[in-house]
Amino acid sequence: MHHSLKPIRSAAVALSTAALTAGVLAAPPASAEPTPALRAARAAAPATDSTPSTIAAEWIAGELTNGLVVGKLGPDFGLTIDTGMALATVAGQGGTVTAINNALEPRIAEYVGDGTKESYAGATAKAAAFARTAKKNPTSYGGRNLIAELEARTADATTGTAPNTTPNPLAGRISDKSEFGDFANVIGQSYAVRALSLANSQEAGAARDFLLKQQCASGYFRLDFDKPATPSQSCAEGVAGSEADPDATSLAVINLVESRDNSPAVKEALAKAGGWLAARQRGSGAIRGGTGTAQINTNSTALGGYAMGLLKNRGAALKAALWVRKNQPVDKYKCRTALTKDTGAVAYRKEKATEAKTTGIPADGRDEWRRATAQAILGLQFAPASKDELRIVSARREARAGDSVQFRVYGLAPSESACLQVKGDFVRVKGKKSGDKIVRKLQLPAGNQRRVALVKTSDDEARTSLRVRN
Repeated sequence: MHHSLKPIRSAAVALSTAALTAGVLAAPPASAEPTPALRAARAAAPATDSTPSTIAAEWIAGELTNGLVVGKLGPDFGLTIDTGMALATVAGQGGTVTAINNALEPRIAEYVGDGTKESYAGATAKAAAFARTAKKNPTSYGGRNLIAELEARTADATTGTAPNTTPNPLAGRISDKSEFGDFANVIGQSYAVRALSLANSQEAGAARDFLLKQQCASGYFRLDFDKPATPSQSCAEGVAGSEADPDATSLAVINLVESRDNSPAVKEALAKAGGWLAARQRGSGAIRGGTGTAQINTNSTALGGYAMGLLKNRGAALKAALWVRKNQPVDKYKCRTALTKDTGAVAYRKEKATEAKTTGIPADGRDEWRRATAQAILGLQFAPASKDELRIVSARREARAGDSVQFRVYGLAPSESACLQVKGDFVRVKGKKSGDKIVRKLQLPAGNQRRVALVKTSDDEARTSLRVRN
């Protein structure tokens, strides 16, 4: 956490800054600041610790190649946008958001389609949402009017030609125009609601209403639409195709909140979805994924925690952030592991972090860490701060070489990792949920002299000393 020391500047940020000064940016940096919804949510939450989201942002900024996330098959524009939207919530990352925008905007057709033969509704909606996040105009983004293109992919309220029109059961539903098929889903629909609402589009209301149809009675949102020929087009709990999807639910909540739609229908939907997410959360704070990601993981937990945080359920958001932070290894100084060079990265699951401490992040697993970290940045916004300044106290002023001496550590934030060390010995420690002191023992080295014991976090340290005699 950020204590008394000045904020660190990692190699990732240094590289990003160097790229900016080298001329990658042609425009002033975008601001990296919370949206009004996030600012209001933070104001309702206890004091938060910016360190976990900051170091996660620094790591993923260092994973960019010329402003893009690049995988085995080339640029991953969707993950690049996820990264940019997450970084926009972290102080000091405005330059990186602009670098992402400057790399993405000229190539936007590769993500949303050419706009004629190929037009992908969910991608267009997500790109429009990012454009606004990057302080750009989505109606003239990369030479494209993303809002008009999204409206064209949003079903009209009626079918037929006046005066022979009939109500359209698909009104507001987004769809792809593609020779490969229609892959539009509820997640894309939620981005469409956000983008159209913020653009004051006449299609926004219909898109919103269709999204709300995808919410089941229990409060969750499903992932996939019904086939176009299905009469109802509504989520039907207990019916195949209407299974609960926590990620779709969380993103629907996030995008509805960010759409600034304060209608009674949206307020009711948000209350139901928030209640469902809170009920699904385990005592540990973790949230299990849906049918495609049934295991407990940091992606589902971070998205769910962020969604509940925006709904001002601060207890649930805090618990989720604590669980995600546990999966962000910070093994530095004498506690070094193969993950030290990737400090800030968040593992998708605990066992992945355990494995990588020995092997490092494998090349074929790096994409998973990037995806987990991009989502984790959001959930970590609600990580609780420490109750005290970082300090270490020795139980004894003097001891003999070889003695195991007790040290008390104060000021670790809940779930924050630190290294407690003295010459010849070290131990990893993690902040308690309660924020109370940590008590551990270290074995003192040989030598008649004063020895320094330290506790070091990702960005701070405290020390004490005692006399050692042979």
